[in-house]
Amino acid sequence: MIDFRTVHVTAFIYACLGLYMLLIHRSTPGLRGVRQIIYGYAAFASGVELLALRNLIPDFFSITVANSILILMNVFLYWGIAELLDLRPQRWLLPASVISAATVSLYSSYVQHNVSTRIIATSVIAVVQYGLIVHMLSGPGPQRIHRARRGLAVLFTLYAALNIFRAWGAYRHDPRSLISSAPTSTFSFLTPILIGVMTALGVIWLAMAQLQHELEAQSQTDSLTGLLNRRALEEIGSQAIEVARRHSVALSLIILDLDRFKSINDEHGHDGGDAVLQHAARCLRANVREEDHIARLGGEEFVVVLPGASPVHAAQIAEELRQCLATLTVAHLSQEIRLSASFGVATMLPSDTTWLEILRRGDRALYLAKEQGRDRVAVL
Repeated sequence: MIDFRTVHVTAFIYACLGLYMLLIHRSTPGLRGVRQIIYGYAAFASGVELLALRNLIPDFFSITVANSILILMNVFLYWGIAELLDLRPQRWLLPASVISAATVSLYSSYVQHNVSTRIIATSVIAVVQYGLIVHMLSGPGPQRIHRARRGLAVLFTLYAALNIFRAWGAYRHDPRSLISSAPTSTFSFLTPILIGVMTALGVIWLAMAQLQHELEAQSQTDSLTGLLNRRALEEIGSQAIEVARRHSVALSLIILDLDRFKSINDEHGHDGGDAVLQHAARCLRANVREEDHIARLGGEEFVVVLPGASPVHAAQIAEELRQCLATLTVAHLSQEIRLSASFGVATMLPSDTTWLEILRRGDRALYLAKEQGRDRVAVL
């Protein structure tokens, strides 16, 4: 027979873990996904408590309702991790899991009383749920959270393997004889507790890594345009010249300045100037390659880093950007704002040792474009 005291202990530990994560959630603003994980631990603790009331309450509640609630934990884990990673979860998972668990419990309790069937079916449901979580964690993502995602994926893969082992044991043996043996009783008692603790630690690790990644991204992003800022540009530029020198490939940059931007601010106000900067940023993003980097250097100046681009190719990209801005019309307060920009293009020379040398040469090309009449591209 199951020692129901150990079941109470398991429920208590899950409740404590849920409370611990609630405190972390309340004390760490911006931490997404943890709320759903807390719901999962609360559901598991409630389901385990219903199991512990076996023979004291109707079997419908201690078996059917209990198994349906227990299966909710993995659903909330899936939803919480999806929100944490800013991914779209599969909404059908909740009703499908609950309906499947309830159907199996009702069938094995009232139609054909068979504990093995219930164990096998609930294990299969759990394996499918873990598989969806592992698939989600194994997708592409930022390097900063790569290790945390892979570690949690390995953990859920282990849980799936344990459920496969559990289903196989129920298929080959009488489950009650397995539970009654001392080693298996200890294993059955410790396994859910270890799973609860390891999952909580893994989720917190992933949440903290994701939060750190987002904070770093915010510190490197211009709040008005959503482009990289000067700090991020310096880091990317230094890395780009190092890679270009190591692999002997070309590296070019474009520096551009919106023409007569002060006049736009004077005539349309700073709100109009901000709208122009935002539209210009969208125009730049839409007309560069995926591997290129765009940053707002300050004010109305922007820089585009072009890894692998030759001088001719960089000049072509600059001309496409010039045409895009020249045809851009920004609607602001029932008025239309037209704009243009001057472009300077520079390419890394064999003698260049720092990123600033290329940037200075691009700056000189920009001033040359302005001296020649603005709204044009100059190359140095």
